[in-house]
Amino acid sequence: MSALPKPHIFTAAESKPLRWGIFGAGWISEAMVKTAQLNSNQQFVAVASRTPGKAEAFAQKWNIDSFHNSYEELAARDDIDAIYLGTLPSDRLEVALVAINAGKHVLIEKPITMDYDEAQQIYAAAKAKKVLAMEAMWTRFLPQMDIARQLVADGALGDVELVVSNFCQNNLGVTRLFTLGGGNPIIDMGIYPAALSQQFLGNPNEIHAFGKLHPNEIDEETHTFMRFANGSRSNFVLSARTTLPHWAGVSGSKGAITFGTPWFTPSSITFHESTFNGAQSTWVDDLGIPEHFGLIYQVHAFAQYVDQGLLEGPLYTHHDSLSNIKTVLEIGNLIGTRYK
Repeated sequence: MSALPKPHIFTAAESKPLRWGIFGAGWISEAMVKTAQLNSNQQFVAVASRTPGKAEAFAQKWNIDSFHNSYEELAARDDIDAIYLGTLPSDRLEVALVAINAGKHVLIEKPITMDYDEAQQIYAAAKAKKVLAMEAMWTRFLPQMDIARQLVADGALGDVELVVSNFCQNNLGVTRLFTLGGGNPIIDMGIYPAALSQQFLGNPNEIHAFGKLHPNEIDEETHTFMRFANGSRSNFVLSARTTLPHWAGVSGSKGAITFGTPWFTPSSITFHESTFNGAQSTWVDDLGIPEHFGLIYQVHAFAQYVDQGLLEGPLYTHHDSLSNIKTVLEIGNLIGTRYK
């Protein structure tokens, strides 16, 4: 293969500006607002936090005109189209329903919840209110992932048989991950490799996992092996206590693709011929939106979906989201991690 296909890019020019409210004033909300202010025409109207002083400090730092100490107050505003939820996973059902019941579209940080039934409730409520609800699985919207989808759809890989990945990052100092209700590494981090596997292989019918637990019985490291109905396989290593280059690959009967590291941020993609040391073709992301600035692609996609009147995102549907939550929860149960 001499050249890889060009990616479809979700751009500011194609995205109608929305008037945004922000629930939660933590680092992920900062990352989202920062990249959107630099790379889009989206408008940030107000931020809310239940922690005294946090919303005001956030608003001052990011030049947002209004702040609230109540999610209900922000959601009730008539000058808000959509709300980004950057709160803790354990309260996502509650705060998502505040936004949805006020008739606001919601972009909900991953993991959407730590409970499958709660995720179902969120999506059902959004459908009933006729608003878009989308989990912020930003990796689906990255340029290299679009190239990967094109290669698979065009048959360049043949039958996809194997997905291998890792997400190994020493996050022992991130207290939230080892606090009940804060996300758990297998959910907060593991959702990425699980979603990658299921993007290319569908839902597993067989899951095996073993892991290492923190002294408080929250998972620190997990090794997962999955089998799918057509015989395809997936495995990944998730570690919040050790660090490795974040690598991922997808292999088929005719060829394979690997992603540049970190694979879940804007990076690169290489197509490999199936012969030993065969020819390679590489696309390198030189669009100038590195690391977590890549959150902007899902923001543009979300704005386009709202403009189109969609109630779920075509690249990451409610079914996709629920399937991934179900998988990581089952993995967590297999290794005996605590969620509550």
